[in-house]
Amino acid sequence: MQHLLTTVPDDPASALEDVERAAAEIVGGPVWVTLDHAPTGVRTVHSGPVALSWSIECPRVTPEQRLRLEQACVWLRLVVERDQAATHLDDAAAETAIVTDVVEALLSVHDVDQLLLSIADRTLGLLDADICGVLLREGDEVRMRSCVGHRVIDTARLRMRRGQGVAGLVFETGRPAKVDRYVEDRTISRDFVGLAEREQTESALAVPLELPGEFLGVLEVWRRRPSVFSEQDVRRMVTLANFATIALRSARLHDEQVRANADLESAHAALEHQVSVLGRTAELQQALLTTVLDGGGLPAVARHVAGHLRCQVGIYDAAGTRLAGHGGDGLPDTLPPRSRPARTVRRAGLPAEARIQPVHADGDEIGCVCLLPAEGADGSGEEMLDAVAGQVAMACSLTLLRERAASRARREALNEVLWDLLQGPPEHRAAARARAQQMGVALGSRLRVLYGRLENVEDLADAHGWDTSRTDRLRRDVVRGLRDREDGPRLALVGLRGDLVVAVAESLDAAAAKSLVHDIVASTRGEAPGLRSSWGVSRPHDDAEGLPSAFNEARTALSASQRLGGDNVFLYEELGVVRLLLGSGSDPDLQTFIEDVTGPLVAYDRDNDGALVRTLRAFFDADCSQRAAAEKLFVHHKTLRYRLERIKQLTGLDLSRHDDRMRADVALRLLQLNGE
Repeated sequence: MQHLLTTVPDDPASALEDVERAAAEIVGGPVWVTLDHAPTGVRTVHSGPVALSWSIECPRVTPEQRLRLEQACVWLRLVVERDQAATHLDDAAAETAIVTDVVEALLSVHDVDQLLLSIADRTLGLLDADICGVLLREGDEVRMRSCVGHRVIDTARLRMRRGQGVAGLVFETGRPAKVDRYVEDRTISRDFVGLAEREQTESALAVPLELPGEFLGVLEVWRRRPSVFSEQDVRRMVTLANFATIALRSARLHDEQVRANADLESAHAALEHQVSVLGRTAELQQALLTTVLDGGGLPAVARHVAGHLRCQVGIYDAAGTRLAGHGGDGLPDTLPPRSRPARTVRRAGLPAEARIQPVHADGDEIGCVCLLPAEGADGSGEEMLDAVAGQVAMACSLTLLRERAASRARREALNEVLWDLLQGPPEHRAAARARAQQMGVALGSRLRVLYGRLENVEDLADAHGWDTSRTDRLRRDVVRGLRDREDGPRLALVGLRGDLVVAVAESLDAAAAKSLVHDIVASTRGEAPGLRSSWGVSRPHDDAEGLPSAFNEARTALSASQRLGGDNVFLYEELGVVRLLLGSGSDPDLQTFIEDVTGPLVAYDRDNDGALVRTLRAFFDADCSQRAAAEKLFVHHKTLRYRLERIKQLTGLDLSRHDDRMRADVALRLLQLNGE
């Protein structure tokens, strides 16, 4: 034994045999060596986990022999520990090599999905497992993002909340967790026992993937064979998870950098494109402004836009009539009215790709611009249409405002001409006739003055909550409707003062004058339902010299219309005696009344040596009895009847009507008072 203790054995097995043999010689019987614990019921000496045991029937061992046996235990323990240390060094070197290889492989992958697959595959080999999965956090649960070795598709679709399964336990505690008998274990929830049975899972180990202050997910492995994951397995997997977390973070940062670079390139390209679009729009805007300032009008605007953008352009008024166009025949000549006042509402008759932009002037929508891309136009061309549609509408608005300003100036000038013709002194009337001729307004013969009042504009404004601008717009719309009317007799001049509207028409008989006024009343009601108006119409006058008298007559007729009611219109020649009561009482008006009734009779008597005036007077003196009048005139009653019929033909008076009798009687008496 003493010689043995001075040697260095080659391996623990031979040293164990030598010790057993030498110890047997000392104790005089069989000796066996145990390396973990000493058996009971035997004699033993030990050092740490190494023990020498022999039967109690053996002779008693002396203290010196026992010391030798204890020295043998220490020697054998040193031999075993030396061998274990060498084994651990070899294992550590091998594990270090494996981990180094795994880490290098993980850190070389930048694609997140590829990295997750690599993590699962490397972990599967390192832990000698059958299934491995990487579950990443999504809100309040972890979801399987990569899985290898599974047989059931549901494994690759796993979602776990805190406390569900092994991964849910790690999610809840933030610490590694393992089970040795998955189906039978009661330390985890039973949510996935059925899936474990289908996968034939026996044991599982899961560790967290986390950064300081951030839980990223769970790395988990499963074995289908009965086994126990050792603490060394846990350490290995924790180490691998740490490196996997770093690699995952690196891959995410790489992806973010790639996305940032892509976004930067995209933003740069978009910016360059936007600069290009802005350059083209600025060029078009400059061309449009030059066109507007040069007075090119809507056709020039349409031509510039169509040439610059290589598209079709149509400019329409509020009624849908095309005012100008260029670039092709893809746009209709007229547009149907919109069903609602939305900015981008589609209109029937227009292609789907057409851009529609409203045109405003003076606060009103006065039309729209339609832009139609050329066939085969790419997205950039359509984007240009979107970018410049507002500019084109603005150019049209400026052009129309320019035209409106000129038209407004013309209307104001014509309005001054009208009121000078109606109420101005002689020298102003002469100048007004000259200006009217210069402005292309021909004042022909048989001129009538129409004089109207808008009765309830303020009431409508109060009822609808209109402001002053909206109320004034209604008045202007009424006048515009009269001035721009296309059907029926032409109105040479139209003017407005407050709620009073005045117009000059030519070549109208009584029936046509009434029809014209009825049309005007209907059109004003079309501008604003509920709007009421009253009108008076003068007699026809031969030329513009008679317009002041015609204006007075129209005012008298309007007064009759307002006081007597009726159908909203009174003609001066039909007022009869009423016009004397409503008139100004001036001699010209009185003389006109006398002339209207008796003038034709006096002229006939003078030219034919007749007696129609005397016959009419006798008829009234006889209380309208033809027989009594005939006897008074010493003529046959048939002669009297012939003369009365002749009077009707010359004056238009029907002496069977009370109104006509009264007019004729009053006119005859006034004629007598004048001494004629």
